[in-house]
Amino acid sequence: MRKGAEHDPKEMTFLEHLEELRWVLIRSGVAIVLLACASWFFAELIMEEVLIRPLHQHFPDYELIYLKPAGAFLALISISLWTAAIVGLPYLAVEIWRFIAPGLFSRERRLIPLVLIVTIVCFIMGALLAYFVVLPIAIRFFLNIGSDLFRPYIEVKEYLSFSMRLILAFGIVFELPVLSFFLSRLGLLTPAVMRTIRGYAIFGIAVLSAMITPPDPASMLLLMGPLVLLYEVSIFVSWLAARRRRESLPAES
Repeated sequence: MRKGAEHDPKEMTFLEHLEELRWVLIRSGVAIVLLACASWFFAELIMEEVLIRPLHQHFPDYELIYLKPAGAFLALISISLWTAAIVGLPYLAVEIWRFIAPGLFSRERRLIPLVLIVTIVCFIMGALLAYFVVLPIAIRFFLNIGSDLFRPYIEVKEYLSFSMRLILAFGIVFELPVLSFFLSRLGLLTPAVMRTIRGYAIFGIAVLSAMITPPDPASMLLLMGPLVLLYEVSIFVSWLAARRRRESLPAES
């Protein structure tokens, strides 16, 4: 076995892994519930000062409506849950890496703090890009189509689903370079493979964009463009990680 790359002396059994996974899911679920409860007290403020701002920047006279008696209540619950999912994602990332860590070599585990920081930073960058750039473009595009023929009445739950799904989707897809670095550092992925499967990857990106964005072509393209660019960045990141891995192999042998 390579020096400095030993597993922990205590090997976990399959059942122990399942038990640890169960506790990861429990802790993650409890964290989301607690964050949702805390977000409830700020739901109206989040709606007024954050979520509705991109709409009012371009259409200041538009007001969101609800069509059911419990519509406002359900909208505030939706805001709380979406906020908990986005704010809690860094904690979920910590839980995931903690679960993965026992199966890694000691040298690989030392990369986890750096990978974790980059994971959180990439998610924040993706979410901010969606909020400040993509969401205003999407709102302006959709509300200007047919404006001479129709008067739009925006249902609050639909607006929340549209905006929050877009923000969450961009935050998640910005993790692609992190995943590329980690897999390449483990020797499970190479830049040559990523270049070879580029055509299939672009097709997969199109399918993924259609699945995780609101159901319209414009939102799909707004996500697909940055994601294709991220794939190209990930090839470069994979090349850097693979080169560092080759340089470190003699020192480990």
